[in-house]
Amino acid sequence: MKSCINGIVLVSIMCIAFLIRIQGASTLPDEMFTGADPYHYYRLAEIISDEGSVPARDMNRWLPLGRDLRQTLNLYPYMLAYTHKVISFVFKNVTLYQVSLYVPAICFIIGLGVLCMFLYHRRGILFASSVGILLATLPGSIDRSTAGFSDRDSWCLMLGIIAVITYLVSLQTHSRRNCLLWTLASGFTCFLGGHSWEGFGIFISIILFVEIWRFLTSETEKHIGIYLLWTAAFVPTLYFTSIAYRAGVGMATHLYAFILIPPLVLLILRVLRHLLLKIENFRLHARALAAGLTLTAIAFTLIFLFKISDTFAITTVPLSQSRLMQSVVELQSAHFNYWLTRYGSVFLIGSFGLFFITAKWKEKQGELFVLPIVLFMITILFQDKLDTLLGSSQNSAMLFFGSSCLCLLTFLFIACTRKNAIKDEYVVIAFIAWFFFWIALARGARRYDFFIGIPLAYFATEIVIAIAHHIRKTVKWKQPALRSVLTFLLLVIILFFKPLGGHGLRSLDAATGRVAFPEDAFTTNSLKWIKYNLKSDAVVAADWSYGSTLNVIAEVKTIVDQDHYIPYWIHLYDNYIHNAKTEREVLEFLKTHEATHILLTKRDPKNSFLRGQLSGAFLPVYPKNIFADSSIKLWKIQYPPDIKKDPRYLETEPSKEY
Repeated sequence: MKSCINGIVLVSIMCIAFLIRIQGASTLPDEMFTGADPYHYYRLAEIISDEGSVPARDMNRWLPLGRDLRQTLNLYPYMLAYTHKVISFVFKNVTLYQVSLYVPAICFIIGLGVLCMFLYHRRGILFASSVGILLATLPGSIDRSTAGFSDRDSWCLMLGIIAVITYLVSLQTHSRRNCLLWTLASGFTCFLGGHSWEGFGIFISIILFVEIWRFLTSETEKHIGIYLLWTAAFVPTLYFTSIAYRAGVGMATHLYAFILIPPLVLLILRVLRHLLLKIENFRLHARALAAGLTLTAIAFTLIFLFKISDTFAITTVPLSQSRLMQSVVELQSAHFNYWLTRYGSVFLIGSFGLFFITAKWKEKQGELFVLPIVLFMITILFQDKLDTLLGSSQNSAMLFFGSSCLCLLTFLFIACTRKNAIKDEYVVIAFIAWFFFWIALARGARRYDFFIGIPLAYFATEIVIAIAHHIRKTVKWKQPALRSVLTFLLLVIILFFKPLGGHGLRSLDAATGRVAFPEDAFTTNSLKWIKYNLKSDAVVAADWSYGSTLNVIAEVKTIVDQDHYIPYWIHLYDNYIHNAKTEREVLEFLKTHEATHILLTKRDPKNSFLRGQLSGAFLPVYPKNIFADSSIKLWKIQYPPDIKKDPRYLETEPSKEY
């Protein structure tokens, strides 16, 4: 009976989380999403549904070269397409669009359910339900998991949760058979994640963080076969099933190094120590040996990152001041008010919970961790203030890097000197790693903050339950149920009391805050006009943010889009279209990219060359009656005979002299 009630509680939390996330679905016009990327994945899913697979090269985008789809990780659109096929087999009226619309919310709920079930079995219903309530209502965990934002974030978060949780279960099970099954489940999920997103290596790193802790705190190499099984489940399989891992170019150049190499390096370290421990002198210093091997691996990692930094610098530094990089909000850094708006007081309580849980470690070792964590959090929370105080963002970044290194060294020291295991040790280490990795990435790019809600909710729950327990002991209430009541009351205060952030008051706003993209009916109608009045082989040049909507809504070809496959082309588009010196430059650029039309939108600069006086080579097409005053203009390009293609407009990266 008790288990049944607990199950109902968890299911109710899942239902609340789902209902919050689908609030905005009814306000969306038919066949529309709340961002540019969802159109991209929807289109790939359509291609898969019709043809069975994605082509090697998409010749409707990035003309004249086309988009090399072999270098992309496309499991998410495959999932959309085949989920629709399965559902439509039973429910004939369900469309691919409807599946794409609701999948983000469903994926989040599945991931939340897996997490809560794990915590329920490890910590009880009170802890699991508290984490579930916080994650269900945190605005930062809502906006990228709402119905309509059909990007792959929720899918990848779900896979990340499953990969980490199944691995933790494998470490804690006593049955060898079950241990093998859970390990294989984790490894297979890492394989799926590796085919879904280039950033999935962070979730793999969380597992590696736990394994490094085990490596440093153990005297022998037990269970090395289990780790080998986990590694074998995804490292060779990813290498042989995706060319992006074998011969990655562009954004996939070093993909193998961030996803495949780290697990192999740790495997080599473990095998090496296993062999060295056969020598008696090394056997007496097993943990010191592990520490030395780990520090050596870290040193080589830093050298490798330094060597490949030039690769990133060539392609990104010249573009750092471009209109592209300045306009992508999700790649901008976060400030203090941003964190509080997204996570309310849970951000501060969760951060303090991290201090609290490490300070409770035995032998006072955890207290060593508090100071580095505080310094690290200062560089996160007050990044904008530090940029001003220290004179530049580079100095602030150096302080962040220094605090990160200090945290890492403290972690290594604690692991090497630990004598007694803490309660739920591997679970705590996994959530600490989850917190540090994702919040470090979110410091430089806001989009990654979607993934930090889980450790924040976990550590905040530690604090809330500890406070409830302390109050019950202070007033000498003996009824155990009172701790649950106090915990619930504290959660209500955190959720709805404005001085403490009151993030629960913003939950529905976060769910409905994303509007349909394109944002206005005039732009949408313009795209539909293009669909019905231009041929499907028309090539429309336009701002990169409208690339996929032109492909899906207007059903025409494009030369750039939000995929940022060749970011330098977007820079060239701005340089030779909007900032052109002569009309000839504009025409040569467009002809080189085989454009038949060019679209000017509200997102284009007000001082664009296209807003000036143009010759008869630009034939006004839409909207003819109000063309001069319209915020959107579509021209057909009639190239003069002397306009020739020029390969300089197809350069994929700036020269070193740039």
